[in-house]
Formats: sequence, C-alpha cells, structure tokens
Amino acid sequence: MCSPGEAPPGPAPAGDLPPEWETDDERMAFLFSAFKQSREVNSTEWDSKMAFWVGLVLARGRRRGAVRTCLRELQNGFERRGSVPLGLGTVLRELLRRGKLQRESDFMASVDSSWISWGVGVFILKPLKWTLSSVLGDSKIPEEEEVLIYVELLQEKAEEVYRLYQNSALSSHPVVALSELRSLCAGLCPDERTFYLLLLQLQKEKRVTILEQNGEKIVKFARGLHAKVSPMNDVDIGVYQLMQSEQLLSQKVESLSQEAEKCKEDARSACRAGKKQLALRCLKSKRRTERRIEELHSKLDAVQGILDRIYASQTDQMV
Repeated sequence: MCSPGEAPPGPAPAGDLPPEWETDDERMAFLFSAFKQSREVNSTEWDSKMAFWVGLVLARGRRRGAVRTCLRELQNGFERRGSVPLGLGTVLRELLRRGKLQRESDFMASVDSSWISWGVGVFILKPLKWTLSSVLGDSKIPEEEEVLIYVELLQEKAEEVYRLYQNSALSSHPVVALSELRSLCAGLCPDERTFYLLLLQLQKEKRVTILEQNGEKIVKFARGLHAKVSPMNDVDIGVYQLMQSEQLLSQKVESLSQEAEKCKEDARSACRAGKKQLALRCLKSKRRTERRIEELHSKLDAVQGILDRIYASQTDQMV
C-alpha cells in the first residue's frame, strides 16, 4: 500500500493548481490524455505536457511535506471532474530517470536497513536486483501503489532531524535510544515509516549509525555538522549502558524520596492521633529509606562522574 494506515489525500486545493485547470477545458483535455508511445511523434507537445506534470508533482510533494507518494495517491490528488491524468505513470518514470524520485524499495536496498523491524511493512528488493536496476536503469512505469520517495525532500527532512538532535539536550550524549529520538522527532515525522526513512538517509550520508543492543536500538550521531560518524564501538555501548543505569538510579531515587516523604507525613498524622508507636515505626521506616537513598546517590554520583569524564574527553577531541 502507498500509505498504510493513512486516509488517501484528496484533490489538490484550487490555489495549488494552474489557472487553466478550471478555465481551459481544451488544454486540460490534452494534458489529461496519455503520452504518445514515442516522444519523436511530437516532441513539442510531449515536452509541454511533461513539464506541466513534473512541476505539479514536485510542487504537490513539497506542499504536503510528505517524503513518500505513489501513482494512485497522485491520481487521486489530480482528479478533475471525475477524470484522472492518464499520463502520470509516464511522468513518474521520467522523474525516476531524472533522480527526482526513487523507488522506496531501491532506496532501502541501497542502505544497510537490517536494524528495521519487519513489522514496519517495508518491502526490500534483493541486493542483486537493486544492483542490476541501478546499473542497467529501470524504465518500468511504477505500479499504482508502489511507494516512491521525493529525493530532495527526504534529504532536507533528514537534515532537519540532524539539526533537531544537535539543538536538543540529547546531543550531550554520544549515543541515544531510538525510542527517545523518535519522541524528539514526533512533530517532524508523522509516522514511523517516514522516521525510519529519514534515519536511513542520515545513515547513507554517514551521519548516524544504528545498532541493536539487548533488544533496544541505539543511535550514534556524527559529532560535528560536517563530520562522519565513527562505527559503534564497545565504549559507545558502555556509555549507553551507563546512561541507562543513570536513568534507572534517578528514577529509583525519585521513587524512594516520595516514599520517605510519605513516611514523614504518616508519622505526623500518627502523632496528631496520639499513636506514638505507629509514629516511631514510620520514622524508622523513613530513616531506612533515607539510607537507601544515600546509597543510591553514591552510585548515581559515581555513574555521573564517569559519564562527565567521557563527555569531557569527547568534547576535547572535537576541539
């Protein structure tokens, strides 16, 4: 499917269409007709029709901000008075030839996408098939629901993801959980599939590398705007594990602090009610909890100290 789980977009708003769309039926009849089998029959008409649709297809992608499209979605988007353009398949084939569009399956086969779960529902071509199509060229008109990617839009949005990360608190860490990055990019990436495509583009540009560790995917970014990411190593994995430990310890300290505060309130309530023994038990429980908090704080300080030294050394290396 072109857009799994999404309602198909409707026709383009009138403001996004050229004036002749509503005013010149003769011109539109020509533009909605199929292309001749050969451009040589009438190259002027062919080129005029091609230029018209190429401009509209690319403008529609940019207006919607969606990096993915397909023939059916475009046919629905450019429906006019119950008719769809008969030559759109030829237009998409031309855009594929020019490199303005790329088949999603070809794109994914050209990058190491082994970290993507099959649940995303992305069909990946066999590497051999991709190699042959990239070398020999692929002149086939796309199927109606075959997913195509707007190449420039994908690159631009991947850059937005990179800058969003660089300007966030997450950038203080050399590695980040994929789930945290997904949350950060929720406003930019409307669906998981688009998010993965943007990460694959960054991976293709050697600006991120992704690894699965103990069932969770972690992402490492290049540390400078024009730097290339270094391979994930044992230090990165160790840092990630320390970060996880820091997070768990912080959560435990917060939970115990709330527990200690509750013991304190329970002791006060017991005193007001004249229940001295109960109040003493609550205070003892509070002291035990506070000792556990102190122990956890010591561990947390040690972990944070190690992480601070790692971050400082990485900053020195960048400078």
